[in-house]
Amino acid sequence: MLDPSHPVWHHPLRFDDAPPSSDQGVPLGDGRVGVSLWGNANTVCLSVDCADLWDLRPIPEYEGADYRWDLVAAAHRAGDHDHLQTLLEEPYNRAGPTRLSAGRLELTFAAPATHWHLERATGLARIDFADGSELLALITATGSVGRLQVKGTAPSVRLITPPFGGPPEGLTPDPGFNLSRHNAWDLGYPAPQIVAEANLDGFFQKGFGDFAFAVAVAHETRDELWQAAWHIGTGSDEDLLNTTVATVNEALTRPFTDEAQAVADWWSDYWSRGRAQLPDPLIEQTYYAGLAQFGAAARRGCPPAALQGVWTTDDGRLPPWKGDYHHDLNTQMTYWPAYVGDQLEAGLGFLDWLWETRQCCRDWTRRFYGVSGLNVPMTADIANRQLGGWRQYTHSVSTGAWLAHHFHLHWRYSQDRQFLRDRAYPYLKEVCDFVEAISDQRDALGFRSVALSSSPEVGDNRPEAWVEGWSSYDLSLFRWVLGAAADMAKALALPDQAAHWRKVEGEFPPYSLSAEGGLLVAPGVPYPEHHRHFSHAVGIHPLGLFDSLEGAGSDRQLARATVAEIDRASGDFWMGYSHAWAAALSACIGDGETARKRLRDYQTAFVFPNGFHANGDWRRLGYGKAPFGAFTIEGAMGAADAVQTMLIQSAPGRMRLFPAIPADWLDVSFDGLRADGAVLVSAAVERGRLGRVMLKAHTSAHIQLAYRDQVSALELTLIAGQTLTLDEGQIAQLETAPKLSSF
Repeated sequence: MLDPSHPVWHHPLRFDDAPPSSDQGVPLGDGRVGVSLWGNANTVCLSVDCADLWDLRPIPEYEGADYRWDLVAAAHRAGDHDHLQTLLEEPYNRAGPTRLSAGRLELTFAAPATHWHLERATGLARIDFADGSELLALITATGSVGRLQVKGTAPSVRLITPPFGGPPEGLTPDPGFNLSRHNAWDLGYPAPQIVAEANLDGFFQKGFGDFAFAVAVAHETRDELWQAAWHIGTGSDEDLLNTTVATVNEALTRPFTDEAQAVADWWSDYWSRGRAQLPDPLIEQTYYAGLAQFGAAARRGCPPAALQGVWTTDDGRLPPWKGDYHHDLNTQMTYWPAYVGDQLEAGLGFLDWLWETRQCCRDWTRRFYGVSGLNVPMTADIANRQLGGWRQYTHSVSTGAWLAHHFHLHWRYSQDRQFLRDRAYPYLKEVCDFVEAISDQRDALGFRSVALSSSPEVGDNRPEAWVEGWSSYDLSLFRWVLGAAADMAKALALPDQAAHWRKVEGEFPPYSLSAEGGLLVAPGVPYPEHHRHFSHAVGIHPLGLFDSLEGAGSDRQLARATVAEIDRASGDFWMGYSHAWAAALSACIGDGETARKRLRDYQTAFVFPNGFHANGDWRRLGYGKAPFGAFTIEGAMGAADAVQTMLIQSAPGRMRLFPAIPADWLDVSFDGLRADGAVLVSAAVERGRLGRVMLKAHTSAHIQLAYRDQVSALELTLIAGQTLTLDEGQIAQLETAPKLSSF
């Protein structure tokens, strides 16, 4: 059982009123399946979801002879923008390919619900009713089965299929703007095959091609307790419904209490890593809500978390943005907390998928760009295939480089040399092969260049979104991936390859800077006022190209000037994830006060009561002019990452404790956060003074350790497997070191 002093016990999810929709419901998940509990009056709805439910119909335009990078560049130069919109963007405006909803269960009780509760520490949901009845819900630790138990009056059960056959009776239009463009019935699927028996309900739904899925729920009353089990099966087997029914019937033979204990044990292990105690209850709640969603949506052995994780919106329509994989921020941000949070196993679920889909991405790279190596489409389905959308970003030259960053992070934070040799460096090498090939042309000054450069999502899909010269986004990612590959090659004793990547890295132009010394979006293009996406600042966070706390003064100046320009322009059209990213950027330059403000604004205006990121200022509190409530998960994880960035920052051979905590955070601590070099760190500030520091290294190393905004004060030798606890003299030395000159 989880330590009762763990802070997550203080942050359960509680409602007195029924959540009104699936995107505001009580969420449970195991990485493959998820459920959101919501309802009204006497009805509890359980919107069920499965990560591998996809319509994967082909997109013929992306197989045509005119689907080529050189022809796209020529059409753009010629001003043939209508043609490019039709070729590259129109396919995204169709219903499929897309993520799919699996439907819902409706439980009708004799009395209305009075309290809704999720214990994030144990993964168990509970709903209390006015007549004393109680509903417990969980998703099993293994097998992806949902279990329900009712003490009291048993409910009636209704299984509702997704409305692929047409509008269901009583469907009302969504009153908000949530980026859903199509209805489920626009996919043209046949009606489901339904089975309904006394204690069993199920359906088999044929999808596109040979894909199908089945949902089944079985229930019984035993020892005065009503129990149920539900499951979602996917595949092409015509016997899929029968096997799904067999799964739920078998699940009902297992005691609910045993399943609850197994789930609690899983979460106890999960919460044993990455613990933080903060003096600000709102930000601490934000941190644990984000990590709870990450634990439920990101598991190794399951598909990676897409835009809505395992909680695809259940409103009769297809999900916002197709519920797809957006690789211009969303998937990257979703997995940011895995490294410092010591959830490396969960992060490997994403990396496994990127590795397994390489051939699809290689084929696309050769077909579209006409060069070797590896790039990745920015909008992708579960096979990592191009889906289309705004042309400047879905065909960005640097998407593969940004995704490669996660391979690098896993190596740096795990120090797993086998992973470095077998996966991280091979992946980065293929990306670098592409970078070298696609930038082979030279500009007038002899620097490498590309035919088209862009900066997500600056300019939306207007023609000028393809900029003249290099965007800071593309330039940062290309420079970073080449430098990272060189470091990896050196670590693997491949000096010729390391030298080659360093040579190519040196053939790119300098960055374009504003008069204040901050990064421009591109030459002559300043950061646009209020823009939601800080793609030009990717080199600051997460790439760490400009080490604003440890590097040269010029790097600190560039980072601080860039963040200052973002801060001055902040506001009207930021999304929730913008505030999360801005908090991390402020933390990177040691500005804890602004980081706290960004996180508070995020939690106040851009989060549904259940902790889900709503994108816009959905309650119209005056925090922005984009009030829509399109739920996506990356904002919650970005906020958790920002908290971690306030608590600890590290780079090879360097570590800084509490680099960006506000001045009035007099009591703050963390335990078991992970630093670069595979070092587990625990530290505390007590009554405004550094109270304790412990470091446990996976491999032996020498590091420089610093505290807050002081210069590096301690040179430490860490021995693999041993825990180093700083003594009072070392702590005093950290606290009294001179401050960084640029602060």
